[in-house]
Amino acid sequence: MRLLVVFSLLFSFNIALDAQSSLLYNKDQDKKECEDNLVTTFSKYFTSKTTPAKTEPKKETTLTQYASNFYNGTVDNVISVGKTFLGIPYRWGGTSENGFDCSGFIKYIFDWFGVKLPRTSREMANYGAPVSRNDLQKGDLIFFSGRNMRSGVIGHIGIVVEVTNEAIRMMHSSSSQGVHIEDLNKSDYFNKRYMTARRLPIDETNSGRN
Repeated sequence: MRLLVVFSLLFSFNIALDAQSSLLYNKDQDKKECEDNLVTTFSKYFTSKTTPAKTEPKKETTLTQYASNFYNGTVDNVISVGKTFLGIPYRWGGTSENGFDCSGFIKYIFDWFGVKLPRTSREMANYGAPVSRNDLQKGDLIFFSGRNMRSGVIGHIGIVVEVTNEAIRMMHSSSSQGVHIEDLNKSDYFNKRYMTARRLPIDETNSGRN
């Protein structure tokens, strides 16, 4: 009799479990998992391929454009290097930090950046495009006659470091002060001897000529 009761209880308990499992079954969840599996399985066959954006071919840079960009980007650095030598004494024929003459100083600071200039101020004056005094800008080379003002022969050179409405400041190595900066507009000596100015030729600044 007891076995029959136990069997009946177990049978009733299994029926209850089955009923509970049926109540907990989530049809929507089952459907979602099925759909997710399908998406994962077939997505690689239907994923659209992205086309890489077209890039415009780079235009070839001409030597003139390169030299122009090089020079314009170098002027500030040339002037900065030149200023580190302020106070270096004048030395006739000097081309080093032991002493500079006027053209030796200009050539030296441009040499730092691979811009090769001739050795003398007279030769440098044959380079580049003439620039009027009213159009001077930073980096232009300015030329003066030597001690004999009436000779008409170039004998001195400086580089423009700043131009304002009131001043044209140039850096140069003079026999009296060595490497220094002064305002051209306030110098009677150099105002009387001013001859011409040149903007370095963009097609020759890196030519390596001497």
